[in-house]
Amino acid sequence: MAPHVDATFFAQVEPEWGNYVNADGNRALLGAKVVTITQKRPSRPRGGTVLVKLTIRVPEAAFLPLRPEAIVVIPEEMTATTPIQVEAEDPS
Repeated sequence: MAPHVDATFFAQVEPEWGNYVNADGNRALLGAKVVTITQKRPSRPRGGTVLVKLTIRVPEAAFLPLRPEAIVVIPEEMTATTPIQVEAEDPS
């Protein structure tokens, strides 16, 4: 198995209710939507939501950028030397 990293977060999920009322007197649940995602457990979740703790596992390779490698050889005739000029001074 390839190396991986885990990421944990908290999602607050809110129900989406329909206008239709079932035979038992409850409104029909049409679906749900994520309304908030946080890194840490919220101290006060939104009212009417369900707090879900999720952990996703991501391969480490997904975070590594492409690393193309190349060796560039510069022929000697394409280089230019820059002479260094030094002036000698009397130390005294």
